[in-house]
Amino acid sequence: GRTFSVDEGIDAIGFGRAQLWPTVYTFLFFIWEGNLLVWPALATAYSRCDFNIQSWMLMLVGLGFYLGRGISSALIGVMVDKFGRRTVLRLTVLFCTYFALLMCLAPSLLWLAALFTMVGFSYNAGATQGLIYYMEFLPAKVRSLMGTLMFMVFFPGGCVGYLSVMLFEKLQLSWRFALATSLLVSAIPVVLVGMISPRTPHFLVSTGGVREAERLLRQMALQNKKKLPPGRLRQSRSVAAKLKDNKMQNWKMLVSPVKMLLTTIILGVLRASLGFQYAGYFFVVPALTSEKKNNEMPCPPFKTVDVVNLILNLAADIPGTIVCLFCTQLLSQRGLILMTGVGQAVPLAFLLLPGLSQAQKVGLLMVARLFFQVAITAICVLGPLFFPSVVRGFAIGLLMVFTTAGSMTAPYVAGVLALNNMLATKLVFVAVSLTFFLGLLLPDVSRKPLEDSLDS
Repeated sequence: GRTFSVDEGIDAIGFGRAQLWPTVYTFLFFIWEGNLLVWPALATAYSRCDFNIQSWMLMLVGLGFYLGRGISSALIGVMVDKFGRRTVLRLTVLFCTYFALLMCLAPSLLWLAALFTMVGFSYNAGATQGLIYYMEFLPAKVRSLMGTLMFMVFFPGGCVGYLSVMLFEKLQLSWRFALATSLLVSAIPVVLVGMISPRTPHFLVSTGGVREAERLLRQMALQNKKKLPPGRLRQSRSVAAKLKDNKMQNWKMLVSPVKMLLTTIILGVLRASLGFQYAGYFFVVPALTSEKKNNEMPCPPFKTVDVVNLILNLAADIPGTIVCLFCTQLLSQRGLILMTGVGQAVPLAFLLLPGLSQAQKVGLLMVARLFFQVAITAICVLGPLFFPSVVRGFAIGLLMVFTTAGSMTAPYVAGVLALNNMLATKLVFVAVSLTFFLGLLLPDVSRKPLEDSLDS
C-alpha cells in the first residue's frame, strides 16, 4: 500500500496549534540557556575576588568547564539517540541548574573548580539539541524561519544574569544570591513546560515506535485541522537494520560512506573554530574595550560600565539573527558563508589599526559579533540537515567535542590579551578565515529535508 515519511507527514500538517507546546518549551529553554551561558563568567570573576586568586588560576577553573563539556559531549549524543531529546533536555536543565546553584555556595577554589566542571559536564545537550528537538516538529517551509527566530531568545536570556547582578549590587546584596535567583527563575518554567511537551515523531520512528509516531502525527493533524497523506507511516531500511542489529555502532554510520566521513571531519574542524570564536569574542570584549593597562581585573570585577559594554555586545545577537533570517531565505548556503566571512574579517582588520577610541572598538566588535551571530545561527539551523535522524544525536554530540576543544582555548586568549591586544585579535581573525574556507567545502543542504536514514 501507499506510505509516507515523517517529513512528508509534518509538511502536510503545516505549522499551527500542534506546535504550540514545543515552541513554548524551546523558547523557555533558550531563555534558561542564554542566562547560563553568561553565568559562569560572572561567577568565576566574583569568586576570584572572594578567594583572592590570580587570573592564571581563574583560567584553569574556566578550563574545567570546557573539559567537562568535552567529556560528556559524545555520551550525551548517544543518550539522545537512545532516550530522546526531550528526556535528555529535561535532565540537562535539572542537573546543570543543581550544580550551578552549588557553585554559588562554593567555599573554596577546589570546590569551585570541581563544581564548574560538573556544570560543563551536564550542559552539553544545550542549544543545538534543543533546536533540533524543535525543528523536528516543523514543516520544511518554516523550519529555517522559526529556527532562526529562536536564536533571538538568547539575548534576553543572556541579559538576565548581568542585569540581576547590577540590580542586587544596587541593593547591596550578595552576587551569589543574585545569580542563584536568576537561575531558578529561568529554570522552573522550563521544567514545568517540559512535562507537557511531546516526544518528536522523528525520534519515535528511529527507535521503532512507528505506530506511536503515526498516532502523534494524526493528533497533530487534528489540532491543525489538516489531513495526513494517504497510506501508512513508513520506516526506512537502514533504521530497521539498526534496530535488528543492536551491536551496530553509531560511528560506523558516520565513517562508512566517504562523503559522510569528509563532511563530518570538515564540520568538526569548523565547529572547533566557531567554538573558539564564540568564547573568544566573549573574553576579548571586556579587556579590549578597557582603558586599564594592568593584567589583573579589579574587584568588584564588573562595574556598571563593563556590564553595559557586555550587554551591547550581546545586543548584536538580535540584528544578527534578523539578518540571518532574511539571508537564509534569499541567499544560497555559499552566499551566506561569503557574507559572514567578509562581515567579520573587515571589522577585525580595522581593530588592528592603532589609535582607536573605546567607542570605536566597541562599535567594530559589535559589527563583527553581528556577522558571527549570523554564522553561528546558520550552522546550528543547517547542521542537523547534514545527518539522518538515526545518528543525528550522536553526530551533533561528536561535533560538540570539537566545539569544546575550540572553546577551551578562549580563557587563554584573555591571558594573551592582557599582554598583547593585537595578537588576540589576530587569533580571532585567523579563526574567522579558517571557518570561511571550510564552509565553502560543505555540500549545500539549505533546501534539504530532515532525513531519517542514510538511504534517503
